[in-house]
Parts: sequence; C-alpha cells; structure tokens
Amino acid sequence: MAKIFKHRSEVAYFDHKDFKNLQRYVNVYGQIESRKKTGLTESQQRRLSTAIKRARHLALMPFVATN
Repeated sequence: MAKIFKHRSEVAYFDHKDFKNLQRYVNVYGQIESRKKTGLTESQQRRLSTAIKRARHLALMPFVATN
C-alpha cells in the first residue's frame, strides 16, 4: 500500500474545478481513498472529500465508475 504523496506539505488547496487532480484520490470504483492511502491530515482529507463531492454534483466527476 503506497501513499499517493510522500510529504504532506505538497497539498495546500483542493479546488473542485480541478477534477484531474482530484481523480488521483478516487479508486477505480469511484470511491474516495482513505487517509491511510492518501497520507493526508484529517482536515486535508475533509477538504478533499468536500471538493470531490462538489465536483460530482457539478458533473465534473462521475459518482460511480462505468464498467
């Protein structure tokens, strides 16, 4: 299980319009990755999930993966 980021300071802000960056935190089934896998702090993980949910509601990202 490799973390997505090596250093936690690499992420400063999650923008819901930057869906290409947000897709790094979503697995093949469309689920948001856990904190253990992303290596983010609690507050960063909450901001990440809020940004992903906003992108989903704006139809920038899918809710589920298409098979």
